Amino acid sequence: MANQLLFIFQGNQLLVTNSESSPALPNRSFVDSIQSIILRDHQVGFYDHVLCRAIEVSDDYIPKAGYRFTGLRTLFGVFDEQLISLIGRALQIVEWDRSHQYCSKCGNENTRHEHELAKVCPSCSYRSYPRISPVVMGLIVRDNEILLARSPHFAPGMYSAIAGFCEVGESLEMALHREIKEEVNVAVDNIQYYTSQSWPFPHSLMVAFTCRYVSGIIIPQPEEIEDAKWFNVDALPLLPHPVSVARKLIDYTVTNIKARYHALH
Repeated sequence: MANQLLFIFQGNQLLVTNSESSPALPNRSFVDSIQSIILRDHQVGFYDHVLCRAIEVSDDYIPKAGYRFTGLRTLFGVFDEQLISLIGRALQIVEWDRSHQYCSKCGNENTRHEHELAKVCPSCSYRSYPRISPVVMGLIVRDNEILLARSPHFAPGMYSAIAGFCEVGESLEMALHREIKEEVNVAVDNIQYYTSQSWPFPHSLMVAFTCRYVSGIIIPQPEEIEDAKWFNVDALPLLPHPVSVARKLIDYTVTNIKARYHALH
């Protein structure tokens, strides 16, 4: 197929053109110049009816003039959300392929399955699939306030909803109750599903909920939570990027709280 978009990765960095304001992705003709250093190559879907390929190149590749490698987060708000989502899928597939070259059961070299996204061991027939780690996220509501917290790795001044990985044997609701209690010492009820989002940092499936405050005094979990507090919906701090499900959840909830408040007054 002549018309293709290439997601070319070196580690977790993506190759784009040098333009800071409107970077672009390489097209099909670029492949010939890197053919000898391609480590892995997957078809990952279509963007606007154009086939997209995820390609990983060796660490010693130096981009030719006019190109640079950059992290996917730097492209938030530059590429549209559909393209960001597809690049995120590509990044996860490349990382999975790289880290599953050998069978985890017997140690022999894996091969690609012919009909599905899987690795198969020719020796013991064990199959390996891309890893997906479910993460619950909860935005806690108390009247016209929401509880937001910040982790030490957040950008300065930024707060977000409570989130954490599900553990073995937990339902999503069980995990949400546990994470909220562990991270901020609060009990909630009235858990309502909002939406989900694939999040390739590194292979998460974010599942977002709203919930209602019941009881508890905020006590941030040491090392995990740097600060947590109640914010009035008219006085919010710096929030995550609009492409993230965290920001969508916050915006959705704030809009509903304001609408309810105005309806009552």
